[in-house]
Amino acid sequence: MNAQTQISTAPQMNSVGLLNLEAFELSQRVAKMLASSTLVPEQYRASLKVKAGKDQNGNWVYQDVENPNGLSNCVIALNMANRMGADPLMIMQNLYLIEGRPSWSSQFIMASINSCGRFSSLRFDMEDLGEKEVEYQETSWAGGRKQNVTKKIKIQNFACTAWAIERETGERLNSSKITIEMAVKEGWYQKNGSKWQTMPEQMLRYRAASFFGRVYAPELLMGLRSAEEEQERIVDVTPDQDVAAKADIGQLKRNILAAKSPAQLQALEEQVFDIADEEPRKELMKLVNAQAQKFQPKNVVEEVPAEEKPKRSRQPKAVEDAPVEDIPPAQQAENVQNQTSNDVGDGALSVDELKRLQAEAEAVVQQSPADLKKEYAKALNTAKSLADVLDIEEQIENDARLNQQDAQYLQANIEQVRAKFETSRAPAVDPIKSGSVKNGLTLLISDAKNGEDIRQVAQQMNAAKPNLTNEHQQELRQAYAQKKKLIEDQQDMFDGVQG
Repeated sequence: MNAQTQISTAPQMNSVGLLNLEAFELSQRVAKMLASSTLVPEQYRASLKVKAGKDQNGNWVYQDVENPNGLSNCVIALNMANRMGADPLMIMQNLYLIEGRPSWSSQFIMASINSCGRFSSLRFDMEDLGEKEVEYQETSWAGGRKQNVTKKIKIQNFACTAWAIERETGERLNSSKITIEMAVKEGWYQKNGSKWQTMPEQMLRYRAASFFGRVYAPELLMGLRSAEEEQERIVDVTPDQDVAAKADIGQLKRNILAAKSPAQLQALEEQVFDIADEEPRKELMKLVNAQAQKFQPKNVVEEVPAEEKPKRSRQPKAVEDAPVEDIPPAQQAENVQNQTSNDVGDGALSVDELKRLQAEAEAVVQQSPADLKKEYAKALNTAKSLADVLDIEEQIENDARLNQQDAQYLQANIEQVRAKFETSRAPAVDPIKSGSVKNGLTLLISDAKNGEDIRQVAQQMNAAKPNLTNEHQQELRQAYAQKKKLIEDQQDMFDGVQG
């Protein structure tokens, strides 16, 4: 028994680990080397790159910030690699952290099963079950209350089963059957950005392989799910912020009414497509279509009898031919009113909708550049991090409603707020270390015998400033000034005697 214990523990003494002093020290040395490499994913690196502003050409500049979790993440990855008998770099490249939960990539799960030697290579049976309408439950928030809604979706139902032959027994082992219907009912299929809708066959194989591994070889996966499963298990339990949503939609309406070019309007239209609620999206699309009429060339139309022509406010010729950017805001609001009235005649917009658009146009006119400047200045003053400041800076640069003078004023505010965050992020000086440095410099000052010695001490004091507290710097300046005056007085005294 003792011999077996010695044999089993001998390899651990020379390998990385957490429960042995020598192994733990080795783990830290290896982890430190890996953390300084750029071949490992970002969560394992000793430093992270964060935005630090823009250069003169408008390109983002990044700076390195210490990652407090990099070294510890590397040690844990090394421990997992040691327990699995796998290469540490391969573990780091295939281990993902999703909401604090580690998970494997699906390719790594399949590779582990194929290379373990217990099974033949994984194979997959695909089956087309035909078109089907599936009911599923969806959780939504309405008025701050959680409610379940039953919905239906029509799908092309496929099924996939992963299987392999066990080498010891020759038995065929099958995974659970994974279907598109299951993906819909489990909520995988309809998640935002889901790959189940764009590559269903590949996702079926990945999920079947993961189910196979957890049933027949759980020790290979160490109880971890695939990255896709962890991502799909995340449930948003935060109620919809109705007020915030209304504010965002209101801001989007104002931006659409203030759009000055087809390119700006197209970018805003893409934002409208991202809105999940159907009713606000339809309403905003009507507004986009109405605004798009401003930028279309005027075509010759059939002559309509005078009594059938809709009444319009006549525009001066100079205003009709002027670019949109040169038309005053009040005139733009009137143009919106005239153009949307045509849509009312065609049945696209109701009279109530037209009144609402007119009110929104007036709100855009009333919002002066000075108000915009105040809003941005308030946002800068309430910013909680350097990242928030950088986001506000980007918004200011892309806001065409600001004039050059206001933009320069806000840029000066940005520099002040950024300097505040960078100063607060500077590491504090260790008073014990500062006292040790001060004692050494004090000894050098007292040993100085001539002007050259005192000049060298001054250079060392300047170099040691980052490691000294303000109090210690002040004490050293006083000692330095007294010593320098003493040396100069002695030199003057000897010069007088020599004369």
